[in-house]
Amino acid sequence: MKQTITIIAAAAMLLWSCGGKRNADTGWSDSTPVKIMVIDNMDAATERNYVGDVSSEKDISLSFTFGGTITNVYVSNGQYVTKGQVIATIDSASAASLHATALATLRQAEDAYRRLEPVYKEGGLSEVRWMQMVTDLEKARQAELSSRRRVDDCTMRAPFSGTVSCSAHHVGEELRPGEVYCKVLDMNKLRVSFSVPEQEMTRIAIGGAAKAVVPSLDNRELKLRISDKSLIANPLGHTYRVHASVVEGDVKDLLPDMVTKVTVASEVKNDDSEERRVVMPSNCIHTMPQGQIVWVIENGAAKQRTVTVGDFVKRGVLITDGLTQGDTVITEGHQKMYTGAKVKVIE
Repeated sequence: MKQTITIIAAAAMLLWSCGGKRNADTGWSDSTPVKIMVIDNMDAATERNYVGDVSSEKDISLSFTFGGTITNVYVSNGQYVTKGQVIATIDSASAASLHATALATLRQAEDAYRRLEPVYKEGGLSEVRWMQMVTDLEKARQAELSSRRRVDDCTMRAPFSGTVSCSAHHVGEELRPGEVYCKVLDMNKLRVSFSVPEQEMTRIAIGGAAKAVVPSLDNRELKLRISDKSLIANPLGHTYRVHASVVEGDVKDLLPDMVTKVTVASEVKNDDSEERRVVMPSNCIHTMPQGQIVWVIENGAAKQRTVTVGDFVKRGVLITDGLTQGDTVITEGHQKMYTGAKVKVIE
């Protein structure tokens, strides 16, 4: 009997020792090692990311008002021009003929005015006849001015100093009235334009700072200042166009329509609890039957906390509700976590 008891005790000790070893091998212990982050600044600025494109702050499309046949091309695409420089001309023969006719009519009306003015002052001309002559003179002046402008419109000049952007045009080519011939752009004053969803427009302030990265130019960084916000939304995407001037950075080789990655920092107000938020790494958020949760540490033990998730931003995901300042969130080690588990914080 005594021998049987001894064998049972030895077996129990063996099972206990094996169980302890199995616990160590599987990693299950009284304290699970984790990494954490402490929510210590609920009012920090958050960053929003958008896709933008480069454009000139000052660009004008040029065209010939009445159209016509190109007679001279003086400027090529990409060429720099100064204010008043001739870009191209069209056939002005018809316009010049109309102007000559109008000028002859004006001279005739002016001659009649000079001859009849003394007669009218002496009372030898009726009031009705005099008013008709004055009217004819004014009509002749306006007709001459209009025809002279038409002649001037046959010559295209640069409205300001800048760079010409145009398609290839050739002498003899026929242009329709109002057809755009080229654009003149001021490449020294560039801006970045991007679309912002309507729910984020309240965080975009004119004069606010932003930055842009140009992937095609080795991720060159530009500092921006928001200069304008559109008041009309895109009816399809419900977004508004925002324009930001380039205030600092190398604009060499920067071209219109280049794609940029825009980052805008929006300040969170201290006195508006609804605006308070924190950015969390996306791997900290788990989807459970009751909703989306994170693991937090309370009194040295793990606990689930239901949170409300907002938009994705550069550093992770916005948490709009469920966390408060001072909360300790588990960022690594939550794979083996359960409610009430003891944890050990590691670096």
